[in-house]
Amino acid sequence: MADLRSTRDAGSLTQRTYTLQPVRSRAVRAALWTGVCACSVAVGAAAMGWYATQHAGLAAQCASAPVSPDDMQAELERSRLALAQESTARAAVQKAADASAAEVGLLRTELLFLRDQSQKRR
Repeated sequence: MADLRSTRDAGSLTQRTYTLQPVRSRAVRAALWTGVCACSVAVGAAAMGWYATQHAGLAAQCASAPVSPDDMQAELERSRLALAQESTARAAVQKAADASAAEVGLLRTELLFLRDQSQKRR
């Protein structure tokens, strides 16, 4: 059987310098990057616009609610009463906790005494 391979000189193929060549031209690559940047800017601007419209409505709603001085005074009094009730409740809880801690101390002392007495009997 005859060898069908070409009889080119292998030395000339190995002595060449090979470099990577871009598939697309510089103009196409620059246009693609410009398009990507433009799309990113458009999406960012749309997101900022949506955010501004959402929060502008909330600020307008808060600013437009008129409050009379009587209503403000009544709310202040309710808040003061709630604060006084909370302070009283906290004081009562703290007093109960202190009493419980004192009782635990007494019980611990009694327990140590009783353990000591039981060890002395043995």
